[in-house]
Amino acid sequence: MAAIITDDFRRNQARLLVNDIKASGDPEFDSTANSSSNSNESNWPYRGNNRYAIGLGKADKWPNDSSNNAEDNSSFIVPSPEGTSQENNDIISNLFTLKDIPSTNVKQLVAKNPWTTGRKYKVYDQTDDDMFYSTGDVYPCVVSYSNKIYMCLSNTAVNGGFGGTVAASTTIPAPSTFGVTATPNSDGYVWTEVAGFSSNDPLATSQFSPVDSQTLTAAQIQKTGGLLTHIGLSDGGAGYSSVPTVTLTLATSTHVAINSTAISLVPTIVGGVITRIDIRDASTNPTHAGSYEYWKNEASGFLNSSNASRIAYATVTISGGSPSRAAKAYASIAPITGFAKNALDILPAWFVGMYTDFDGTETDGDSPILKFRQVSLLKNVVGVFGAAGAGDTEGTSAESKAVLDCLNSITLSGVNSSNMTALVEGTALQAGASKFYYDYYVPTSSSTGKLFYHQNSNSEINQIVPPAIGTTAVTTIVGGTTIAADITALDLAQEYDVFIPNGDNPDKRNGEVIFLENRQPFARSTSQTEEVKLVIQL
Repeated sequence: MAAIITDDFRRNQARLLVNDIKASGDPEFDSTANSSSNSNESNWPYRGNNRYAIGLGKADKWPNDSSNNAEDNSSFIVPSPEGTSQENNDIISNLFTLKDIPSTNVKQLVAKNPWTTGRKYKVYDQTDDDMFYSTGDVYPCVVSYSNKIYMCLSNTAVNGGFGGTVAASTTIPAPSTFGVTATPNSDGYVWTEVAGFSSNDPLATSQFSPVDSQTLTAAQIQKTGGLLTHIGLSDGGAGYSSVPTVTLTLATSTHVAINSTAISLVPTIVGGVITRIDIRDASTNPTHAGSYEYWKNEASGFLNSSNASRIAYATVTISGGSPSRAAKAYASIAPITGFAKNALDILPAWFVGMYTDFDGTETDGDSPILKFRQVSLLKNVVGVFGAAGAGDTEGTSAESKAVLDCLNSITLSGVNSSNMTALVEGTALQAGASKFYYDYYVPTSSSTGKLFYHQNSNSEINQIVPPAIGTTAVTTIVGGTTIAADITALDLAQEYDVFIPNGDNPDKRNGEVIFLENRQPFARSTSQTEEVKLVIQL
């Protein structure tokens, strides 16, 4: 059985992810106020609470790499994600802060292909599954220039006749807003503006351009609605001994025929194979190779103010020429409502970009001082109730806060201040049967304070809770240095808990790991803000 994942499937998956994240910022969509709510899992068992958040974590060090380089060595190779369930569990256990993604901070993206003079560009050809990718020295048909996204509709529109070899583009794309190059450029290129974006958009980077849904006027839609742009070959055939006749039949969305006698389709044959089919003006210089006269004189004549009168269907028939194998050709036509109106359906927008800012002052404790080694995207995150901390002003409960703090803590007495000061994050500690990683310490006096920690599946520690009853000293696992004489209290009531003791399902891990990036340690500070961006390719 032959099957394929289509470009439309990829676009659709990107759109679903964007919509899902946007929905997580809508309090009505995520409300549990009544049983008919969309978030009721008895009605929508695959939806969950729909809350997406970006997490920072892993304060403990990476082990040395295969060349014995430590993580602070410039040659260190960061471990690649494994994609295992065990790794996902550790990602959650390593978290020290989570922050929701605002609904305005997620968009579909296209890979940026900056227009550059001297480059050759492909044309938008619905028979070419590589039109959005470079092949040899020919670049994709979609380019970005000056905060606009353009698409190449022709590279053979040369005044006086196309010579058979695509030239480099040397004229900056500059069609009217959402329109088409009025007169083909001297380099033979015809462009259309498909989308625009703000230079201040955080998702507009050197690698990607954001694409939004666009509202167009009727006049702007008419500029490309139902426009015939190209005749593409899915098979050039073989053995043509003479020039065949190529016939174009056009029809509206109601299957009413459209007169196309003003244009002619002229094939070029090399070695018995049809290599190109030009759309030409049937009355003006019809012998000139290429499509210059079509774009200059005839293309706009097929544009109509009424959707019902625009080209919706086209059939290309190739007859004669005595081939040993017949060629197959298809017409590329813009959507009835134009390219720009349908930018998300036309462009290779199967990348999803999202971002959120981690402000050094917005979390409850001092976790901004921790280095992070993992950036993750979690879905279906549930916060537990806790006192609001500095900067946690988004709601009256942690469930509605944008920021969730994730670390457990123990309250210590008999603290050895010099030994405590000497600790570095990720130091392995022990208290009774419990082994855990030190994250940071907040003193309340010269001999008491609160120590924040995390545990994961690393073999040097375990996931047993530190004892809060009886006299239990805290020591380093390596060397046995005493850090504190006793633990007086254990606090597991942080805003995010792995098993949601006060939440929806205490038997289910809190959150699903959608994305992970492992990285070298990145230092944070209470005086700085990290803008964390994630890009996912579908």
